[in-house]
Amino acid sequence: MPQPLGACESYTHERAGRDAGPFFDQISGFICNRLHRNARFALHSSTDLNRYEMHNNLQAFCTRTGLASLLILFSIGALIAQTDYAAEADQAFEKDAFSTSAQEYIKAYAKVKDIEEKGRIAFMAGESFRMMLEPAAAEEWYDKAIGLRYGTEDPSVYLAYGDVMRSQQSFDDAIEWYIAYKENGGDAAVADARVEQSDNDALELDEPSSRYIVENLLLLNSDGYDYGLGYSSKKSDEVVFASSRESSAGSGEDPITGQSYMDLFRSAQDKKGRWSTPEPLNSTVNTEFNEGTVTFDKKYKNIYFTRCISDEETSFACDLYRAPSMGAKFGPSEVVDLIDRDSNDSSQVGHPSFTADNDFLMFVSDMEGGYGGKDIWYVSYDSKEDAFGEPVNMGENINTSGDEMFPNMRFDGTLYFSSSNGIMGGLDILVAEPAEGTMKFEKAETAPYPLNSSADDFSIVFKDDEDAGIFTSSRVGGKGKDDLYSFTLPDMKFCFRANVYDYDTGNPLMASVAINGSNGDSWTFTADADGGFELCGDEIKKRSTYDVDVELQGFISTGDRFSTVGLSESTTFAREYFLKEVVLDQEYQMPLVLYAFNEAALLVDENVNSTDSLAYLLDIMERNETYVIQLESHTDSRGKDDYNEELSQRRAQTCVDYLINAGIERDRLVAVGRGESMLLVSDSEISRMKSEEEKERAHQANRRTVFRIMRFDYVPGE
Repeated sequence: MPQPLGACESYTHERAGRDAGPFFDQISGFICNRLHRNARFALHSSTDLNRYEMHNNLQAFCTRTGLASLLILFSIGALIAQTDYAAEADQAFEKDAFSTSAQEYIKAYAKVKDIEEKGRIAFMAGESFRMMLEPAAAEEWYDKAIGLRYGTEDPSVYLAYGDVMRSQQSFDDAIEWYIAYKENGGDAAVADARVEQSDNDALELDEPSSRYIVENLLLLNSDGYDYGLGYSSKKSDEVVFASSRESSAGSGEDPITGQSYMDLFRSAQDKKGRWSTPEPLNSTVNTEFNEGTVTFDKKYKNIYFTRCISDEETSFACDLYRAPSMGAKFGPSEVVDLIDRDSNDSSQVGHPSFTADNDFLMFVSDMEGGYGGKDIWYVSYDSKEDAFGEPVNMGENINTSGDEMFPNMRFDGTLYFSSSNGIMGGLDILVAEPAEGTMKFEKAETAPYPLNSSADDFSIVFKDDEDAGIFTSSRVGGKGKDDLYSFTLPDMKFCFRANVYDYDTGNPLMASVAINGSNGDSWTFTADADGGFELCGDEIKKRSTYDVDVELQGFISTGDRFSTVGLSESTTFAREYFLKEVVLDQEYQMPLVLYAFNEAALLVDENVNSTDSLAYLLDIMERNETYVIQLESHTDSRGKDDYNEELSQRRAQTCVDYLINAGIERDRLVAVGRGESMLLVSDSEISRMKSEEEKERAHQANRRTVFRIMRFDYVPGE
């Protein structure tokens, strides 16, 4: 669900009065702490999503304002002529009973005459509807608040309005409200960040950054909340999920959502992939209270789930429960004691999920020792003893100052979870690769669109080792408030197309082509009359590297390499190969091998790496194992003839030694120094050049190395 701004931000210091004094600080601090605590609790269904950022907003406000104007909001209405009409609504909102608070605010709005209080009530009504994922109603009440000039007192109404529009993918409207928030005294950094992300979200819709295909599971979803799914069979053809649909067990109305309390439902998939009508689990699991977010142990013998008990005193008392599988039903459920209730009586526990090996049970809690509101924790699990260890926090690479929830681990140890500190809006799905050490992970990154959207995205589960599964989202276009969505990642298609030509004439050549993959696959082709060939079926695989060898009798063999490693998009590899005809004792040019003035060592600096040039010749020698070549080095004209000849001989030998060290047989290489006898640029041409820089480039061009093919009858190994 969208982000609450928190009632603490409704009034400012000035509204409380300059001389309020320490008494106000003490009382308002108490109220903020109380709200702060309640906003962090309830690890289940819509309550998870409704207030996932309220912890941070309330804490920041309480720290910032000192004598927090919440005191005025809830306790000292006499100072600002506030009536008691909204008292029940404020109390309901404080307890996160958003359905109740919305109804009470609407009643109070009709009675209140004070314009400022009327504006505040309209804003809080909008906030209540926003928490329930009813954006149209939220917009209506934000409009009323702004019409009553509430934004001049609290610019957060514009920020909230922008968030509602952004969650509906109305990005231009959202940006206008973010700008209004900034112009009316709101945090400029927050506004600018929201504007930038709205632009990014709009771009993702037009040009998705991933190949995922997402589809609404219409047969599973209702017009209410459907979320927190877990696969309940080894074949991933049965699921259990939470829903507020009317067929749930409890007869009451959840004051948070205004709908039925959440229950767990089961559905199975037939051979054609069609899901059956969801049926509620039996009464040992479903109760009059809220149940949600399920997982199963490795052998599907037990179901683990969250249950949150509500009463007049406690809005949310969440714990993990489990029940044994008994055919199509489940046995009696029992609490899974993971924390010391004596010292953590108020801590909430939920969102169970086993690791891939079943050795650890992950869960979510707001217990002490975490990094923010709700953190992901884990305990070791001994299946033989059916015993759980002590809770361990997942650490700073996973948990943040916000809320982290809905953990799920893939078969390869990659961790998926949702966080209120994502970048795309609402709750985002994050991915953390496994790191060295037990239950250690790399820094988490946000999953791409369309797994994430500008709305809430969470509770993702995968089918075994497939790039497919189901997640939950409140995105635009759903059937209800939170919907279940399937996702698949279609295979990438790779194609290799190439042509072979004569280097000198440009004519096509019917050369022989061999392709060898790092995965063991190999193919041999003969280019057609146009010199073309291709490999464009399903043969080329992901995460593989392929070597290409192109050969034709009487020509110097060539080739190269292409790779699908690291690619995330379908790709066509296009190549052209030019074969040089073999002519004995003919000078062949090669990439420039350079030397410093008066030096025989290969020139390697920030601008030149002559070893890269020799790699070209090394490739030819490796592909053409019968060639014997002569390497010839040249100098410029400066210096004495005999010295230059000796210098060039040393340069040629440097190249030969490089190739020998690279694995080429010594008998296949001949070093010859030509000195200054074969200048590319004559002295007379150099003398006519205007700048010293130009002259130096000409001298450098004369300091070169070329090669000749002397024989092609060498027998390797003899």
